[in-house]
Amino acid sequence: MTNRGDSKQAEKTYLSRSGGSAWEREKPFPPEGTDLFEESLELLNDFIVATRLLQPSKADRIVDLGAGGGWCSDLLQRLNRQSVAVDISLEMLRVSRERPTRAPIKAVAGDVEHLPFVDSSFDKAVCLSAIHHVPDMGSALREIHRVLAPDGVVVFSEPGVGHADKPWSVSASRDFGVLEQDILIDPFMDLCRASGFREVVICPMAYVIPEFELSQEDWRRWQRLPRVKRPYRALEKMARAAAEFAGLGKTSMLFEEAFAMRLVRLLQVPVEEHPFILAAKSEVRRRYRPTYRATIHLEAVPSRAIAAETVTAVVTITNVGTATWRADGAPGTGHVRLGIQLLDGTLQVIERDFTRARLARDVAPGESCRVEATFAAPGHGGAYGLKFDLVAEGLAWFEPAGTTAVVRRFDVDAT
Repeated sequence: MTNRGDSKQAEKTYLSRSGGSAWEREKPFPPEGTDLFEESLELLNDFIVATRLLQPSKADRIVDLGAGGGWCSDLLQRLNRQSVAVDISLEMLRVSRERPTRAPIKAVAGDVEHLPFVDSSFDKAVCLSAIHHVPDMGSALREIHRVLAPDGVVVFSEPGVGHADKPWSVSASRDFGVLEQDILIDPFMDLCRASGFREVVICPMAYVIPEFELSQEDWRRWQRLPRVKRPYRALEKMARAAAEFAGLGKTSMLFEEAFAMRLVRLLQVPVEEHPFILAAKSEVRRRYRPTYRATIHLEAVPSRAIAAETVTAVVTITNVGTATWRADGAPGTGHVRLGIQLLDGTLQVIERDFTRARLARDVAPGESCRVEATFAAPGHGGAYGLKFDLVAEGLAWFEPAGTTAVVRRFDVDAT
């Protein structure tokens, strides 16, 4: 049995004693000459699911808790997200500095039970397979709550039921003195709430279940379920109840109940063995990805100009998406511009980034804004076109997301 008081010291020296430096440097990918295919896939899946649940923005301050060799922070950096890696082991953090990253990982030595940060230091926190090593999880959760902003969110991906009794866990505890615990869903969610988190949820569909298969006929029945109107659905349920009372099988009329029970049984085991738990300080959490959509009305657009002449187009745009358009921001951070693309005489794109026009102010959903775009006509005479769209810089143009771009023909006379 691991002594909880000694397990922290064991964590600090685990890497050098276990000989795992090569794996920690390459993680989540296997070092050359090894076959850690399944382990790597599980780590990548954990990261993808956790970050999708977390939905970090480029502006978010993220803390990577129990970061080890910094593999999660490395991947976040590759996704243009910035984090601070925190681990109790200096050995692990030195490995994080050896990783071939775009820029050195920001790393801080710290005990998650006593985090070395002031209150509200971070917007988001991610903890992948780390808190189950912590002796006092209640203290750790209170510290995580403290260092998160008032609307902060943390996601945990941890081993669950039966983990401490697995052969590799027993071996790690016996040989190296590290603490291995099960993260049980109900007690852990209670701890989160007792630590001050107002909303705590389990995410049961986080894993894709390969064993869950449907025949073509099952799939067709599944598709029909949501199409049945409420009055008919109530009558069907009464008929199914009578059928079940009569002892009929569950392949036709009782498909809905059989399907639901099959899904619950399949999900219960993987959810309990590896739960994803999300805890938020605020009751309001937006889980959807903001949409960028607009309507575009051309008020005044010249149809003709002299080559290289300065011209002005006046456009009114209305925000019909869910994201507020920011008028200003650092390059590539999603601030919105009116974008004009230059087309040829057949209305094919010649220059996608022909000109941009700044918004006068931020535009919230439902609001409109008038934009004046001043630009120079092409330097050579001919038949052209102008396409008016919007662009969230560094993210995407609006047209592919459903906005109707407006095209006008534009003739240029040679000088």
